Amino acid sequence: MVENYLLEQFVAFAEYGTLSKASEELHISQPSLTRSMKKLEDVLGVSLFHRENSKIALNETGKIAAEYAKRALDANQEMIDHVISFDRSLRTIYVGSCAPLPINDIISTLQERLPGKTISTEIVTHDDKLMAGLKNRSYQLVILHHDPDDKTLFCQRFMNEQLYLSIDKNHPLAKRKSVTFEDLKGLRILMNQNIGFWMELCEEKLSSTDFLIQNSFDTFSELVQASLLPLFNSDRFIERGYEAPGRVSIPITDPEAHATYYLTCLASEQKAYRSLFNAVRGNVLRGK
Repeated sequence: MVENYLLEQFVAFAEYGTLSKASEELHISQPSLTRSMKKLEDVLGVSLFHRENSKIALNETGKIAAEYAKRALDANQEMIDHVISFDRSLRTIYVGSCAPLPINDIISTLQERLPGKTISTEIVTHDDKLMAGLKNRSYQLVILHHDPDDKTLFCQRFMNEQLYLSIDKNHPLAKRKSVTFEDLKGLRILMNQNIGFWMELCEEKLSSTDFLIQNSFDTFSELVQASLLPLFNSDRFIERGYEAPGRVSIPITDPEAHATYYLTCLASEQKAYRSLFNAVRGNVLRGK
């Protein structure tokens, strides 16, 4: 049995190329690293290095051994990650979402359909990161704004959201029935940073716009009440009464300003969340 620390030190030497650099990165002495490399050779019963004066370099067997050592360490870490993730999932359901609205909407359903579980949520900008987190089991459920089209995943269309511009009723754009991102260029827009993928979309579409970005939701809310600055809203939040007095909200008609959200899990775990997906499907059919 090869001890894990020997593999870690061996892979570090293979990566950095010299004993001095590897020992520096590992925070151990060079003589200690030299002894570990000799011990690894003794355990395996093969020579792994060319030795010349005080220097060593991997021989052909050493190069192959380094590849296998890296795989073994990766497999070991994967096992640790999966065991920890599974243990966490027994008590807590980790949900990642590309935007805040669908999290707000699904919390009560999660609590109802997964009794006894603690629900932990996180907003992540990119669908790719959410899917990667699902596959490495950092999340048990994720909410995407694209159909993943991945056979290893199971998804259910969840809800839609349309982006709006909220402006003072006396603003020049207030009488418009709709606007586009092009119409918003040059405006100074108040933004809450924690809006997931919408932030990246707005920065992409309005590169010339002067955003006033707030990290604190409380500060953002205070500025909404105290200023006439334009800000973003959505049809779903408007339905729930999130419209400051003296403002009007106008739909943004660019295709990218409309999002369809998908609740997603690993296909292999679909049965575990069947009641949740059935509830979501029922809400969609009822137009909620």
